[in-house]
Amino acid sequence: MQHSSKSPSRWKVFLMLSAWSRWLPVPRWSWFQVRISTLLLFIMLCSVFVAWMRDRAEMKEEILELQTRFHSIGKPSWGIAQVLGPPDTKGFGDIRTAWASRTPDEQEEWIIAYFDKEVKPEELRVHETYNPGALHKVSIFTQLGNEVTVWSGTDPTPQSSGGGVSKIAMETIWQTKKVKIYLDSKGVPGWNEIDAIGLVDTSGNVHWAKMAEASTSYSDYYPGSNVYPYQGVTTVDVPFCGMTQVGPVPPNKD
Repeated sequence: MQHSSKSPSRWKVFLMLSAWSRWLPVPRWSWFQVRISTLLLFIMLCSVFVAWMRDRAEMKEEILELQTRFHSIGKPSWGIAQVLGPPDTKGFGDIRTAWASRTPDEQEEWIIAYFDKEVKPEELRVHETYNPGALHKVSIFTQLGNEVTVWSGTDPTPQSSGGGVSKIAMETIWQTKKVKIYLDSKGVPGWNEIDAIGLVDTSGNVHWAKMAEASTSYSDYYPGSNVYPYQGVTTVDVPFCGMTQVGPVPPNKD
């Protein structure tokens, strides 16, 4: 009798819960499966995109390395190869062992420097040897190739100093091996020449540029010559592999 008196109350609770469950929003299994498959597809596409971006960046660096090796042959005067490695320009002035742009004041110029490995940067050192003071912005590139500005302002090396080392503090969470500097060539008259670019890591080690590219260079020359293909009016005969080649004359720096 005691057992039978409790049974109806349990059944009532069960029936009440069954009735309430009809009004509860219970997700269907098919809906859940669709959402999981969509998420997995999105993750897969993101992984493919990231891998493609990395491969693209690595391929560009390999091509640039080949170009750098080619342009490093004989280190043409005022060419982009002059910024590679530690500084080697003795003193300040219009000296061939530093990089110079195609023209003195025609446009804003930039240099991208590549280093051996990715580091957490602390400081950038730009060795300016002629008409300094044009440096106004520095950016780095992440592993995916995104450009991030880490500094902008007035060049620490005054225009009246003749030259010097501009030390730029770099506050960033990103590691990098690729740095870009911007030069206000129009704002600082004359060729703004750069001898070397050093990247200082958090341990105080200085890494020098291994490869580099620039907006323009004074001596992106024909093989066997030292003439830049500048769109000038006058042309000269340049010896090239035993033949005579007509090459335009760059703005005079001598």
